[in-house]
Amino acid sequence: MTGGQAHPLPLLGPCDMCGAPDGVLAFVNEQFTEHHCPRCTHRHALYTAAYDHLGFLIRQAVTVWLPTWGHLPGVIDLEEQLRQIGAEVHKDYKAGCFDREGVRSSYPMSRAA
Repeated sequence: MTGGQAHPLPLLGPCDMCGAPDGVLAFVNEQFTEHHCPRCTHRHALYTAAYDHLGFLIRQAVTVWLPTWGHLPGVIDLEEQLRQIGAEVHKDYKAGCFDREGVRSSYPMSRAA
């Protein structure tokens, strides 16, 4: 920044995620601060949607769980429990217990008659 004015990033540049030469200015964290190639733009959007969906599912599960268990004396901090569950799932993921990547349809495949 010079004289109180920010210098805008150029429209085109190398991808900040993978280094590909075809990066375009991307809107990340509510600012245009990075360049993303088409592949990384797609991946970023997909991951954002996936994490938003996971957050929604966790919120729904906790909403149902709290009235049953949340009032009991001795129930430890929910934030810490969710952190520990996340760490265990991450460990299992790293150990290869889950598929690494890919979108799986939740709809059953139609069978040819």
